[in-house]
Amino acid sequence: MTNHVTRRNFAKLSAATAGGLMLGRQAGAAELKKFVFGVANKAANPLIAPFVVPEYLGYFKTEGLSTEVALLGTNAGTAAAAEQGRIDAVVGVPSFQLQLLAAGKPVNFINYYEYVYPFKWGVAMKPDAPFKTLADLKGLKVGVHSFGTAEYEVGKILLKLSGLNPDKDVSWLSVGEGGGYALQNGDISALVYFDTGFGQIEASGVKLAYLPLPPNVPKVGGLYISALSKPFKERRTDFVGYARGVAKGQVFIEANPEAASYIYLQMYPEAAPRGWAMQDKVNAVLNPIMKRQPTSKSYDPTVTDLGYINPRESFADIEFLGLQDKLKTAEFLYTNELIKEINDFDREAIRSEARNFKLPYKT
Repeated sequence: MTNHVTRRNFAKLSAATAGGLMLGRQAGAAELKKFVFGVANKAANPLIAPFVVPEYLGYFKTEGLSTEVALLGTNAGTAAAAEQGRIDAVVGVPSFQLQLLAAGKPVNFINYYEYVYPFKWGVAMKPDAPFKTLADLKGLKVGVHSFGTAEYEVGKILLKLSGLNPDKDVSWLSVGEGGGYALQNGDISALVYFDTGFGQIEASGVKLAYLPLPPNVPKVGGLYISALSKPFKERRTDFVGYARGVAKGQVFIEANPEAASYIYLQMYPEAAPRGWAMQDKVNAVLNPIMKRQPTSKSYDPTVTDLGYINPRESFADIEFLGLQDKLKTAEFLYTNELIKEINDFDREAIRSEARNFKLPYKT
């Protein structure tokens, strides 16, 4: 396969897709079946590379699909768009799904391919900070993106596992998108954040060091390709094809993350400042993509199939969220029934394509 793919144009979602952004389809692809994947991001970032790289490379086209990524802002927004028939699949987020179940609300989705495995959070500090362990943060201020995101709950768990009382031994500050600068300025002593978020901070030029995590961190934080139960049963080929395209993209990204970063910029040129040399732009995207790589495969070395879901993760998420008194199990939200079919492709052929990908800015 060559890499001479025309860059797609960006288009506003219609009012029917809640005013978010999505990638426009290639002209001339009318014979392909449209497949729209919804994510809770408000704006594009390298987190969505596994869903845009395969489109550029033609992996979805091989499956008879022309795909789009809808940026809908919230998990509730993606779920509503799917239920209204406006998108085909969504990012499955257990913390969102389990909270709904615990509140007695129906969750009509099935998580069928895990594309991010636990554990994706960490705790950063300035490189010259004197701390050696999380316990050293006692009496200090810890930053999180916001109190309404998972980092805050994760941070409390990590401190508790390190012997601290997270409600009394530290103070917390919501720093929004400015976590790196809050560290630099001394507004906080440590920052709890997720992998690609740290990657973007480092790509902006902020230096970070990381505190070691306790050995017993919970196996939580997985992300899934998720579909409504009814279409999942009726459109097996579509859902297999979409996940297989993502799996191929993940293999490509692992084999040549620099090429994946370049491809991402062809799809989202606004992801790096104008006027930068292409190598600098690619490096800015490469850092967060590399941060995410360790979580693209199962933490269980005996698992070789991409996307395989460990059923025990649902119990870990329930315990992490403190919902044991309301939920005994949520295994019905997960299935591995398509995994073997999804993995039915030649990984070495994808790796070879990645290794041979020609980057035009290199001679």
